[in-house]
Amino acid sequence: MSKVLVIFNPTAGLKSKIDVETIIRDKLQDLNYQVSLFYLNNRFEDVIGEFDFTGLDLVLAVGGDGTVKVATRTIIENNLQVPLAIVPYGSANVIATAAGIPLNIKNALKLLDDTNKILKIDVGLINKKHYFLVGLSIGYISKIVTGASHHLKNKFGFFGYLLVFVFNKIKIKKLKFEIKTKNKSFWVRGNSLVIFNALNYYGLKVKKQISFSDGIFNLYVFTSQTFISLVEGLFLMLFFNKPPRYVLSLDNNYFKIILKKPTSSCQIDGDYVKLPRIIEVVLLPQSLDIIIGK
Repeated sequence: MSKVLVIFNPTAGLKSKIDVETIIRDKLQDLNYQVSLFYLNNRFEDVIGEFDFTGLDLVLAVGGDGTVKVATRTIIENNLQVPLAIVPYGSANVIATAAGIPLNIKNALKLLDDTNKILKIDVGLINKKHYFLVGLSIGYISKIVTGASHHLKNKFGFFGYLLVFVFNKIKIKKLKFEIKTKNKSFWVRGNSLVIFNALNYYGLKVKKQISFSDGIFNLYVFTSQTFISLVEGLFLMLFFNKPPRYVLSLDNNYFKIILKKPTSSCQIDGDYVKLPRIIEVVLLPQSLDIIIGK
C-alpha cells in the first residue's frame, strides 16, 4: 500500500456544498493509498514536526497557493524524494493554473491515476526562509495584488486582481532599488519590482518564454510615473520581446535587492509577506516534481 501525506486547508477556497475531504479520501482509497491528512491550521507546524515521513510516496496539497507553498516547503526541507500533487481549492489558484492543473476538483484528482507524469520545476527561495513558485513583487503592483479582498478573489478568482488594478485609487510612488546579480550591480528608481519564476497562467501567452523549468528568474522594474504608462509598460512586457525604455529587464538565477528602508508592499505568489530591506532571492533548479498528467 502506498503512503500519501495530504495537507488540506478547508477554509482556503470558494464556498462549496460538496464534501471535498470525503471526495479526496474516497479517491485515495480507490487508488490503495494509506492516507495521513493534516489540516493547515495553527497546530499544523507541531503536527507535521512529529510526522514520520518514512516510506512516503506522495504529498497532496488541497487548498490555494498558500497551501501549495507549505507543501513545497515540507518536501524540500525534509528532503523528500516524492512528487507533489495539487487539488486547487483556493480563491485565485495561480500556481495550479501556471502548472496547467485543472481547477475542477474531480478532474485534478484524475491526475493521480498516473503519478509518473511529472513536471520538474524551479523553486525560488527568499532570505533562506520563504519559498515561491510563481513570483514576488515589491511596490505598487504588490499593493494591487494584496489589495484584492478575499471576497473579490472568491467571486472572480484571478480576475479579481485585474479589477483592483483597473479601479484602484492607490497612489503610484517610486522606491529606490539596488539590484545585485552575482557579477553586476544596478541602481534604479521604480514604482514596482517583479520577479517571475513562471508566467503562463489563465491561458496567457506571453511573447517571452517565462517557464517554471528554465533555471532563470525574470526581473522587471517599472519606472513609469503614471498609470497609463504603467499599463503600456505591462502590455509591451507581456507581448513584445524587448520591453520599453521605462522597464528595466534582467534575467538571472540570483538577485539581491537592497531597499533604502523596509517596505510593507511585498507579496509572494499572491500572499502578503513582511520582508527586510535586504532581500536575497535564490533559484533552486528543478527541485520540485509536480504531477501534471500530460
